[in-house]
Amino acid sequence: MKPRLHLFVFIFLMLACSNRNTPRAVSEDFIYNYYQHADQEAALQLSHGLAAEKLEDEIARVREVRQPGEQIDEMPKIEYELIGKEEATTHALFNYKLTIKNRSGTTTHTRNIVINTEEIDGRWKVVNFDEY
Repeated sequence: MKPRLHLFVFIFLMLACSNRNTPRAVSEDFIYNYYQHADQEAALQLSHGLAAEKLEDEIARVREVRQPGEQIDEMPKIEYELIGKEEATTHALFNYKLTIKNRSGTTTHTRNIVINTEEIDGRWKVVNFDEY
């Protein structure tokens, strides 16, 4: 039993220490926070420029009905799949397909999301995002 525990601890530490400062990791962390959990404040921490402006505007608009950091109880299930990417040294663009399902598991919507990331002062940030 102890070897399994050691393996579990090792895997946990490797995942916890993984580098999240990559264009794709930042892009997927953004999807996790913004789309899957409707947490604009957390998404804002990953953003810069136009993306940050969009999020700040949205936070101001929803402030009347939801306090910053307040979670939504009835979120649909949102899955994402990378369908395209363009990467360069200091910027990267990712195209994802989002599938939105209701509580019963029936697909209700699909959307394509474009996330543009850029390296700013040694940190990768989402600088723009859009849906189509």
